[in-house]
Amino acid sequence: AFFRLGDGNLWQKIREKAPIIAGAIEYVEKVAKKFNTKIELPGEVIRLLSVGGEDPEKIDVFDYLEGLMKRLKEKAQKPVLVIDELQVIRDEINTTGKPVIGRLFNFFVRMTKETHLCHCLCATSDCLFIEDIYSNAKLEGRATYLLVDDLGEGEAFRMYEEFGFKDKELIWDYIGGKVGDMVMLFEEKKQGYSEQEALDRIFRDELGRLDDLLERIGTGRRKFYFEGEEVSIDIRKVKEILRVFRDKEKVLKKEIEPIYRNYLVYENILFYNFVEGTVRPQSRLLWKAIKEVI
Repeated sequence: AFFRLGDGNLWQKIREKAPIIAGAIEYVEKVAKKFNTKIELPGEVIRLLSVGGEDPEKIDVFDYLEGLMKRLKEKAQKPVLVIDELQVIRDEINTTGKPVIGRLFNFFVRMTKETHLCHCLCATSDCLFIEDIYSNAKLEGRATYLLVDDLGEGEAFRMYEEFGFKDKELIWDYIGGKVGDMVMLFEEKKQGYSEQEALDRIFRDELGRLDDLLERIGTGRRKFYFEGEEVSIDIRKVKEILRVFRDKEKVLKKEIEPIYRNYLVYENILFYNFVEGTVRPQSRLLWKAIKEVI
C-alpha cells in the first residue's frame, strides 16, 4: 500500500482500494486509543496513514520507519521487522521508475549493519525469487539464509503423537515431515476415516493434481517465460525429468535443464535449494505420486 498509493489523500485511497485493510486499521485505532500506553506501533502507523492535508507523495516510508525505530531504541526496545511474502514486490516500481526491491535492500542493510536499529527477517516461499536475491551484491556477506523445511523423522514422529496418529511408519512413508500434510491427514481422520483411508484420500488428490498438470502440458499449449523469452514446454522432457525421481528423492541441479527446473519449481512440483544446489519434489506425498504416475 505504501508504494502503490502515491497521489491524493492516502487514507481515502486505502478506503476505496482496500476496504478490509481500512476496517482492520480502524478497529486497531479504537484498541490503540483504549490501551494507549500498551499499543504504540499501530497508533504510529495509523497516524502515518491518516495524513490529512499532508501530501502523501512527500512521505518516504523508509525515513518514517527509521524514525520509528530510533524512537523505539530510545525506549530501550529492540524491534524486529518482518516482511512476509517478499516476492510480491518483485516487480513493484516506485514513482521514480526504479524497482522498490533495491531501495528495500539498502534500507535493510542500513537498519541492521549500519545503524543497528532493528533486526530484519524476510520470508518467501518462492525459491526462484530467493535465488535472485542471493545473487544481489548488496546482500553479499550481510545476510544469512535460513531454510524452513520439513521436519526430520524424529521430530515428525513426535508431531504425529501430538496429532494422535498411530501407524507412524505408514504415515512417514506417505507424508514425511510436512506439517501441512499432517494437518490435512488430521482433518480427514476427523471425518471418520481410518489412517490408511485418510492417507489414500489425500494421496489421490495429489495424484489428480499431477495428472492435471501433465494433461495441460500434453496439449502443447503450455508456455513459460525463461530469461525474458517465451518457451514451449515439451511433455516428453517433463516426464523424462520426473523419471529421475523414481529412485532418488534429491538430485543435483545440474542434472535438470534450467528451463524445466524453473518451470517445475514455478508449478510447485519441484523444490530448488539454491544454496545447496539440489532439487527435489515439493513434498514426500508428491514424490510418491511422481513414482506412481511416471
